[in-house]
This record gives sequence, C-alpha cells and structure tokens, in this order.
Amino acid sequence: MGKNPYVNAATMTILGVPVDLSKVDIGAYVIGGITDHITPWKSCHATARVFGDDTTFVLANAGHLQSLINPPGAPKAFFSSAPSRAADPDEWARTAVRQEGSWWPHWRAWVHQRSGESIAAPGKAGSLAHRPLCAAPGEYVMVK
Repeated sequence: MGKNPYVNAATMTILGVPVDLSKVDIGAYVIGGITDHITPWKSCHATARVFGDDTTFVLANAGHLQSLINPPGAPKAFFSSAPSRAADPDEWARTAVRQEGSWWPHWRAWVHQRSGESIAAPGKAGSLAHRPLCAAPGEYVMVK
C-alpha cells in the first residue's frame, strides 16, 4: 500500500489539488464478497475504513460479481453489515450483524436515510435549453 494514492494522502493531485480521501465527510457503503478472489474482502474492509466513521461495510456471501448481482429473492443469499470502525477485519466480522437475503434492500434503506425528499422524474428527456439529441437508446448503439 506504500504507493497507493487513495490511501496515502497527497501522493496524487487532480488539477493541482492534493487528494486525501480521509477528508471525505460523507458516508460510504462498501461491499465485499466472502469468496472474492479478485478483491479479497479484508482489502475491501480496509477501503471502507478510508472513508471514516459514517461508512457501512457489507460482506456478501458470494464471490466477485455474485456479491453484487444478488437480487432480492435469491434463496441462499445472506450478508453481514456493520460500521467499518474496527481496524481489524476479523474484529469487524465478530460484531457484524448477519441478515438473510440480498443486501439490496439494506442499501436502499441506507441511501434513503441520506437522501433528500423524493421528487417525480421528468415526463420526458431534455429541456428547452438542452434538447435531446435523439431518441433512446441513442445513435451510438446503432454504430457498427
């Protein structure tokens, strides 16, 4: 991790501004998978800790993509969740609450707690100042 610019403050700049993710003061919802061989869950837990005390870490009972694509109704799905405050991932695991089912409803409740009032979506795309270029799905889809 010595050169990782995301966890080592000011080792990376964007438009001349040093990046320090520890200064981010909004919560994050970080997910790991128990059997993920690409991004091991203990590393995902360390990522969650970068964002501070208002971060929730969720550990799903699957591997890499299966951890994310695990919709409600999946019969064998479960996950554990807790704030990411514990420095040791094994300590986090001992305090996390196991819940049956998909993590999706848990995330939805988490994001709703941090969201403003819901508003209706516009009836159509664009505005007087910004007209749509073409109908969905977009011309780029048809390019060969």
